Amino acid sequence: MKHIFLLLSLVSLTSAAESGFSFASGPLLFRPLTAQTFEPRVGLIWHANDNRLRLDIGNSVDLFQYTFQESRKHLTIGSDFFTFTLLRGEKDFHFPVDAVDYLFGFNINYADSLDCGLFSSRLRLSHISAHFVDGHYDGTQGLWKDGIHPRVYSREFFDLAVSYEPVSSLRIYFGTLYLWHVDPTTLPKFAEYFGGEYHQSLFDSVHGYAAYQFTVTGLRPRHEFQAGAKMGNWSGRGTKVFFIYYSGNSIHGEYHDRSDTYSGVGFNIDF
Repeated sequence: MKHIFLLLSLVSLTSAAESGFSFASGPLLFRPLTAQTFEPRVGLIWHANDNRLRLDIGNSVDLFQYTFQESRKHLTIGSDFFTFTLLRGEKDFHFPVDAVDYLFGFNINYADSLDCGLFSSRLRLSHISAHFVDGHYDGTQGLWKDGIHPRVYSREFFDLAVSYEPVSSLRIYFGTLYLWHVDPTTLPKFAEYFGGEYHQSLFDSVHGYAAYQFTVTGLRPRHEFQAGAKMGNWSGRGTKVFFIYYSGNSIHGEYHDRSDTYSGVGFNIDF
């Protein structure tokens, strides 16, 4: 408690200074990667080929910011809390919850505006744990569905992403992920990814966009593609409606060693 009080006191003392730490009040310094699965979102995706649903609930917030003497440089410290949940579509408009994954952690973000474009980066320290829910259990038979029993899945990792925006409508990026603790221990410790996203104004406050990411995980290569339209401010509040394609190992920890390929439609609400 003493350490938290000292941190808040430091922020308060430096908030009025020309440079130093203060409470963050603006939009996220590092925008979530559109085609990256493990990003905070609020929305829903329907898998067209197998009648499953993915429900995302969560957010990322920049808590503190550091003001540099040079106005082109920015630094923030923030936090992520979100879940991504797998639901099964059944008759009578029932959607039992099959599996849920929880992610929470902290991040440090840095951005530098140069004449050649905007460079930005994000370093995350995060934890993910995965669990089966009652929708994966057949109560009439007294059996776990598909013969898959609950198993321990947990990982703590560092995730570094670096992006470059030569123009405001285009962002390319690459990243690397290191699992410094993982259960089961047979999972690869490293993963690398790269991708890009492009958006273009179509009408007043309506933007068309496309995004793709390729990830090398040590298991199956992962392909993630998303294309659609956003109504609202591209870098701020709005609603996305999109088509999505995914191929690779399942994103859900309880199914981590099973391949998953699907296409579908979805929407996200950006804050």
